[in-house]
Amino acid sequence: MAYTDAREWIETLEREGELARVKTKVDWNLEIGGITHNVFENEGPALLFENIKDHEKTFCTKFFTASLATYPRIALMLGVDKKTPYRELIQIYRERTKKPVKPKVVKTGPVKENILKGDDIDLTALPVPKWHHRDGGRYMGTFDGVVTKDPDTGWINIGLYRRMIHDKRHSGISIPTGQHIWLHWRKYRKLGKPMPIAMINCWDPVLPAVSCSPQPPEVCEYDVMGGLRQAPVELVKCETNDLLVPASCELVLEGEVCTNFDEFKEEGPFGEYTGYYTGEQDKKPVFTVNCITHRNDPILQGTLEGIPINEDHRIESVNHSAIVWDRLDERMPGVTGVNVDPSTGWANVFVQIDNSYLGQVSHVACGIWSLPLSFMVGNNVWVFDRDIDIYDLKKVMWGFAYRCDYQRDIHAFPHNISPLDPRTHPDQRTRVAINKGWRVLFDCTKPVDWPRSDKWFGEKYAPVAIVDDQTLEMVQKNWAKYGIKLSK
Repeated sequence: MAYTDAREWIETLEREGELARVKTKVDWNLEIGGITHNVFENEGPALLFENIKDHEKTFCTKFFTASLATYPRIALMLGVDKKTPYRELIQIYRERTKKPVKPKVVKTGPVKENILKGDDIDLTALPVPKWHHRDGGRYMGTFDGVVTKDPDTGWINIGLYRRMIHDKRHSGISIPTGQHIWLHWRKYRKLGKPMPIAMINCWDPVLPAVSCSPQPPEVCEYDVMGGLRQAPVELVKCETNDLLVPASCELVLEGEVCTNFDEFKEEGPFGEYTGYYTGEQDKKPVFTVNCITHRNDPILQGTLEGIPINEDHRIESVNHSAIVWDRLDERMPGVTGVNVDPSTGWANVFVQIDNSYLGQVSHVACGIWSLPLSFMVGNNVWVFDRDIDIYDLKKVMWGFAYRCDYQRDIHAFPHNISPLDPRTHPDQRTRVAINKGWRVLFDCTKPVDWPRSDKWFGEKYAPVAIVDDQTLEMVQKNWAKYGIKLSK
C-alpha cells in the first residue's frame, strides 16, 4: 500500500476508527508525553494534537504520534487486513523488502510550498514535546528520518537519530558509533568539512518504519521503503545541498553537522528505548539548520520513548524480527520463527527451530551475536522447539520453565553491549558507544541426543498433556450446540 503522504495516512486511520483528534489545548511540556504514555499502555488510537500551547499561531500547529503503536495499524501501513497476525506481518515485511523498488526523482512537490531561510528559521516554532520530566530539553527526531550521503560512493542512508533543540537554528544530534551516519560523519571529518544532512518528517508511514531498521551497509533505505509500499518513493532535491527528500513529506530541515569536536555542545539526558536514563548530559555534534521547507499547515511527527511497549518497540519488533530471520537463514538451516519481542525493547529474541541437529541452538546465538545490530538487539537469545508459539509470551514462559535446565542449558558469553543498557554502572563504562557486558543463551529445546524411553510412551522427552486433535475437531464441530460464548 503506497500512501501518497501523511494526510492520506491520517485519513485512512480516521476512517478505520484508529485516530483521535485532540482539540483540547494541551501543553508541549510533559502533557503530550503523559497522554501518549496512557495511549501506549492501553493500546489506544493514533493521536493528532491540533491545539498546542504556545503554538496556536506558529507556522506548525499540529503534532502527530502513535500511528504505528499497534499491530492492526502496522497492518494498515502495509495495506493488509487489520486482523493480520504479528507473525504474518513479519513475513510480509520479509517478502517485500526482498524486492526493493528504486526511487524516482521529480522536479517539485508539496514540501516546496514554503521555503524558509535566514532569520525566518525557528526550530522553537515547531511543537516539539518535552517528553519526560528528566529530559534535558525538547527532543525531535524520535520518529522521522535523517538523510546523509557517503562523500566517496554516493550511498544514501536514512536513519533515526534524536535531536535536542538548542535554539532557533541549532540542535544536537546523536551519532552512535558504528551506525551508518557515523561512517559518513567520519569521512567528512577526515575531509575537514561539515556533513550535509536533511531531516525529513511526516510522510508515508514506511518512513519511520524503515529509518529505524538496521539495514546492511550500502543499502539505500529509499529502495527498502519502495519495496514495502510496492511503489517508488518520489524525491526532490534539497534547496541548499544535493540530498534528496520525499516530495510530499510535511517538513524538511536542511543543514549541516559539525565535525570539529570543539564545536560540540552539551545535551541530554534523554529517556531511552530501554526504559531507563542510562546516559548523562554530554557533548554531541551540533546540527545547524540552513533551510526549512514545508507544506502549507504542516504536521510534525514524533513519538515517546521509554518503558516498553511504545511505538518504536512495536514497529521494530516487525522489522528486527524480519531482518534477524533473514540473516539467520543465510547462516544456518532450520529456523522456523523469530520474534524480537517488543516487551523488552529488543533485548530478548525468541527463535523457533526444527531442532534437527546437535549444535543448532548455539548456531542461533552465534548467528545473532555476529550481526552488527546485536549491540542493541538480542542480549538474551531464547531458542525453542516448533511446538512452542514464540509469539505468545505465556507459551514462551511455559517452555522456559520446563525445558531449560539451569545448569545445562544457560550459557553466558562475554560481549559488548549497548551503553543504553542499565546493567553497567556509569562509573565502570568504557566512555565509548559500546560497553563491556554479557550475553545469555537460553536453550529451551528438547535434547535431541536423549534416548527414547518407554516410560514416556517411546518419546525422547515427556509428552505434552493436551487434548488430542480428533477430540478438538469433534468439539469444534459441535460448539454451537453447547451454548458457550467465548471472549475470543
